[in-house]
Amino acid sequence: MDISRSQHIPVLLEEIVKFLDVAPNDIVVDGTLGLGGHARELLRGIGDDGRYVAFDWDQRNLHEARRRLKKFEGKIQFINDSFDRIDHYSKVLRLPHVSKVLLDLGLSSPHLDVAEFGFSYNKRGPLDMRFSKDKKLSASLIVNKASFEKLREILSRLGEVPSSSKVAKIIIEERDKAPFTYTDEFAERIARAFAPDKRNKHMAQVFQALRIAVNDELNVLHNALHNYFDLLEKGGRMAVISYHSLEDRIVKNFFKDLFRPLETDPERALYSVHGEPLAEFVGKSVMEASDEELDINPRSRSAKLRIIQKL
Repeated sequence: MDISRSQHIPVLLEEIVKFLDVAPNDIVVDGTLGLGGHARELLRGIGDDGRYVAFDWDQRNLHEARRRLKKFEGKIQFINDSFDRIDHYSKVLRLPHVSKVLLDLGLSSPHLDVAEFGFSYNKRGPLDMRFSKDKKLSASLIVNKASFEKLREILSRLGEVPSSSKVAKIIIEERDKAPFTYTDEFAERIARAFAPDKRNKHMAQVFQALRIAVNDELNVLHNALHNYFDLLEKGGRMAVISYHSLEDRIVKNFFKDLFRPLETDPERALYSVHGEPLAEFVGKSVMEASDEELDINPRSRSAKLRIIQKL
């Protein structure tokens, strides 16, 4: 499938546009551009003097997004790098501050739909899962070389895979017969680890674990949240869409710490453990897709949106 034909429906678009509330002259950073579905709408709000800085680690996505957003040329800057490196690029691009931040942590449509991207267990693609080809670690390297303990840890911690020891054992048994090369072949050869009625769910967890490990996604997210909030101007807003419990927990705990930060002033700490809040929620504390959106885009089912404003 040609990436240019990939259908992309941005998740929770109405809520993002309403509550992120992009205004003329804003400096907006989109840390996870994908194919530019959210960007297309947000770019309409920044006016002639606004700036839109868009990150995507996957060069294939960035190339296609550039094509789709061509009419906004001059307003948008494309960066092929990990979105947690905003602290570096804020200096390079001379960003005095950031007004709005959007982080949509889900996979882009091509990652799920295009077999050659190697992220789907029911399509034949290379067992790769790297967002950037500059990375040395791939899913193939993990499943063919990692020790039993490392495999068990990755499956358990990053995928919450039940019976992770059993799955790791089967992976090692199978790779001793022949190395794993393709996504569908890998899924077929370890399928006996799961009951037939749970196979799809648990296979998705295995692939999630491998993808997170390959791209170090949890550390990237943790670093990014701190870096973006530090750069966010007073009154600026940050929107984060999470899709699975691991990343959602990181986002939720980070925001919780902003609402009840530890007091750093020694004198004030004598009276209270917590200082004044650094942020507040905009809209509901957690927003999810409506029934109407779910009918149009079933992939939005697990999405959770949180938006905060810096105080």
